[in-house]
Amino acid sequence: MQNKIQLLEKYFETELYEDFHSLQSDLVIWVDWSDYDDAIVEYIEKCLLTGHLTASIEDQPNDQLLLKVIYDSKEYTHIIVDRDDTIIWLNSILMPDYEIRFCKISDGSDTLAFLPLTREHWHQLETIYTLDKINNHFEAINSDSVFFNKEYDFDEDFFLED
Repeated sequence: MQNKIQLLEKYFETELYEDFHSLQSDLVIWVDWSDYDDAIVEYIEKCLLTGHLTASIEDQPNDQLLLKVIYDSKEYTHIIVDRDDTIIWLNSILMPDYEIRFCKISDGSDTLAFLPLTREHWHQLETIYTLDKINNHFEAINSDSVFFNKEYDFDEDFFLED
């Protein structure tokens, strides 16, 4: 964990997108709006290295897809709705051992970042950097979380050409 904290230190010091974006894929996962839901599980496993988190997708009647996740010798199934729903559901499966949080600095992009850590590691970060600083950078996920499906209120005048 100390290595992961050190990787985050530069970002916490500068708060620059470039320093965040340089974080390695074994610490932060980047999910594109077009990624398959089983790939999200693979990205999480690559970061957490649980040794027992896998996923597969199965076709269902009515053109539905079923995401099957095996974690800690238990099987979980979920009809795929969208990336937001899958991330919320996956986070609930991994708790209380692990927690995925949304990296706010990636908000607004079509590829979003998430930081999966053990609950103990989140507590360590909150102790080192304060809860406020962690919450300013990383959003806790709950049943109402929205990531890819956010609606933005753009100023139309900004986009109009003279």
